[in-house]
Amino acid sequence: MAHDHKNPNESHNQGRRQFLKGAVGAVVAGSALAACQTVAAKIKRPLGVETPIAKGSAMPFLVGAAEADITPTWDVGLMGFGPRTAKAGDKYQPLKVRAMSISDGKTRYLLMMADVCYIDERAHPKNILAPIRAQLKTMHGLDPEQIFMIASHTHCAPLLKDEKFAALFAKQAVAAADEAVKSEREARLFFGRGRCDFGISRRALDAEGRVTHISIAPYSPVDREVTVLKAVGRDGRPIALAFSYSCHPTTWGGLKMGGDYPGFAQIEMSRRLGGMPALFLQGTGADVKPNNPDPKKPYEFLAPQQAPLADPERFGNQLAESVTNVLQSPMEEITGRIRIGKRTVDLPVMIATPATPSKDPDAKLDPAKKFSGPERRMARLAEYTLASLNPDGTFKKSQGWDMTVIRIGDRFIQVGLGGEICCPVGLRIKDELRGNMVMVSGYTNANSGYFPSQTQIAAGGYEVFSNLHYKPYTPEAEDILVYGVMQTIKELA
Repeated sequence: MAHDHKNPNESHNQGRRQFLKGAVGAVVAGSALAACQTVAAKIKRPLGVETPIAKGSAMPFLVGAAEADITPTWDVGLMGFGPRTAKAGDKYQPLKVRAMSISDGKTRYLLMMADVCYIDERAHPKNILAPIRAQLKTMHGLDPEQIFMIASHTHCAPLLKDEKFAALFAKQAVAAADEAVKSEREARLFFGRGRCDFGISRRALDAEGRVTHISIAPYSPVDREVTVLKAVGRDGRPIALAFSYSCHPTTWGGLKMGGDYPGFAQIEMSRRLGGMPALFLQGTGADVKPNNPDPKKPYEFLAPQQAPLADPERFGNQLAESVTNVLQSPMEEITGRIRIGKRTVDLPVMIATPATPSKDPDAKLDPAKKFSGPERRMARLAEYTLASLNPDGTFKKSQGWDMTVIRIGDRFIQVGLGGEICCPVGLRIKDELRGNMVMVSGYTNANSGYFPSQTQIAAGGYEVFSNLHYKPYTPEAEDILVYGVMQTIKELA
């Protein structure tokens, strides 16, 4: 008689395998369903929404936002890319000034941006900010330090020397600010960080540690961080948005007015959020450009005059997608009272200017000729410093640099610096403030020229020696600027 020699545990094991198979299938199916539900929830849920707050609950801030058009209707000269012989009478997108008013019930500040190249008080004989500040002081009691006016730095904006445009800009800036204050309503503030990758350094070093011309430098420092400030109402829906990125808006250079990639990013974010104003805050990317190489020369930038309009739109949409990713992720709430600090620091400037002849009678030294070779960079730095010192160790000349700091609670810190701040300086400020919620902007309130980092000074290049309006800075300037920022923040504790 034949016997079946099956393992006595086989039937048990087979049942166990079937159970596990079914269980795993159920888990996988459940996970897939959950994933689909999560995606569906993201799609259905309005962008940037937070949990609603019940009636009667305290709301810590009052926030309002508005925008106004500053596009000229007449032919006007444009800023950027050197002198342009022809004027622009057309636009590829409207130019705007946008305002976001933030108050804790006692202290208010205005966060403003304008689609202009920069706000140059020296170039404009009547001081472009003075009439804006005077009217807002009368209308809402705002002091100058309560107004953050940040230029997007688009190179397709009108010259501020055009008196007609300057008057239009001032009028519309006041109108936007006034509407923002008057539209304030109860709000909560949130902060978030993300990443955007199209910015790339334009400071490529040669074997002697010098920057010889503007070109794509893929291994040099850039700040890829995107920071986002969002205000939501009692219903949890966003009512205002500001976002920052550090990169020159120099993708397109034709004879039409427009905001380059920041303009496209603001328009797209406003569309995604149902029409509310979205403010772009230019960061510290004076040495950074959009990575738009020449197809025939992969390490050279495509000339802005040759770029199609699709290029700045592509970069603007990429930035908008990065901001959207931040809004779809958990954001940290900002709480506490608002404090405002303002400081002007004196930064030492070089008397010797190696790249260009100087008319200054004290300019007797040309360190670039005296030193050469890869081992001489520190010697060049030392020589630049000594050239600007009096015998008693004081600096012969200095230039004032304005900074404004907003602090909300213990951990939200907003730093506004005049002029074109190079990336390593902005990164250093953020590094000093690590652990906090930090936004750092250049091009704020006034143009003070380029501000390179200490190590960049030794390498030279456009940001150091080819600045048309201001003297180069000595290596100590970076330490003095950063120390001034930190002292201002400390005083607001």
